Amino acid sequence: MEASEPEPDGMLVNPWPGRRVDLTRNGRKVETIVGDRFTLKTAAHEELDISANSRNASAMNLRLAMLTGFALGMTALEAATAEARPRRPDVWAVYYAWYETATGSHGRWTQWSADQRANPSPKPKSKAEPLIGYYDSDNPDAVRWHVRLAKAAGIEAFLVSWWGGANISGAAFEKTILPVAAEEKFKVALCSELAQFHHDLKTLTQQTAEVLRRTKDSPAYLRVDGKPLVYLYQVPFDPKLTPQTFAELRHGVEAEVGPVYWMMDKVTNVGDRGLDFPAEWLRIPEIPMFGFYGTFSVKRIWKYDDLVPHYTRLVRQAHAAGKKVFLPAHPGHDNRGFRPDDFFVIPRDDGATLRGYLRAATDAGADAVLLTSFNEWPETTIVEPSSSWPDPYLYLKILADWKGMTFIPPPLPEPRAVKKAVSNQPEGP
Repeated sequence: MEASEPEPDGMLVNPWPGRRVDLTRNGRKVETIVGDRFTLKTAAHEELDISANSRNASAMNLRLAMLTGFALGMTALEAATAEARPRRPDVWAVYYAWYETATGSHGRWTQWSADQRANPSPKPKSKAEPLIGYYDSDNPDAVRWHVRLAKAAGIEAFLVSWWGGANISGAAFEKTILPVAAEEKFKVALCSELAQFHHDLKTLTQQTAEVLRRTKDSPAYLRVDGKPLVYLYQVPFDPKLTPQTFAELRHGVEAEVGPVYWMMDKVTNVGDRGLDFPAEWLRIPEIPMFGFYGTFSVKRIWKYDDLVPHYTRLVRQAHAAGKKVFLPAHPGHDNRGFRPDDFFVIPRDDGATLRGYLRAATDAGADAVLLTSFNEWPETTIVEPSSSWPDPYLYLKILADWKGMTFIPPPLPEPRAVKKAVSNQPEGP
């Protein structure tokens, strides 16, 4: 290129989505830019600096050096900004394995409807319908499709809602989900619902040790720091486990299977004064990671500006105690389908809600994001594709974009679906 030729413009992807960016040319600030992508005039022998200030972190900077005598092209600029983009925490999605259909081999509706009879058209619980129709949780074709969707969206693992033998989830985890995940080179782990909903600690300890003994050595089982991860779910306003009963559970399980990476659901909101991790729990050395399942059960907020101060406080508390933190992200919430007189709705706002949660968790410094959920259809917290939305894949696309990926949907499973239930006022996107 001759020096007299006009220099090409450069396309720059904003490394800090949603924030203003200051542009400096050769050491002098020249403008503040807003947007997800910028077109920059470039010149030979020029240095460009861009910077953004996070409300919870020091300023971040990126230098784009034009020292070769030619302006950087669009590809180089985008590569530079990709390297500068803040690291996204891992996403672990809670995956529900409790579904049965009356039109399948189980001969009953479980969780899809309150009507468990072999009714071909029961009234659904959810305010949306799955793109592939209602499925059984032990259907390997449905599970494989879910795993491929998760991988395409940048989800690192499924934490599988596990109830042992209380429903289909125990068998589905061991016989279908874990083997399919191994074939697809994907990670899964236990989300123990029984940690909250148990009647006998000795039985819980025995069941947990037995399932880990059978599954922990699978290449698909998620390990952190070399240990199999177990997420102990708790209801924040009425938690079942105490420090003493956790100690008994841990001792009994680890005596059978060795060290476990315990991921503890433990948050409070005393007097609605704000979210906290209890100090007596943070002092327990055998629990390396704390967090919670959802804001809708403990602090009913969902906007970024409301979330980020609470999320930041939790991260500071945990990190000060030497613990890691997982924080929840919801695409929405709507339980009107089965709680018409006592419901709560978090609007989806065409994806703005999920984006706000992801941004709040990132800005707060979370070590992992707990996506709640992949497929909890009764509470309609799903990101699984839905035929009720104009774009069935919208929320998976949002996750992929946040991860810096392009979402490419895998082929639908065959056969496409079991018979659908009667519509129940599908929700908007």
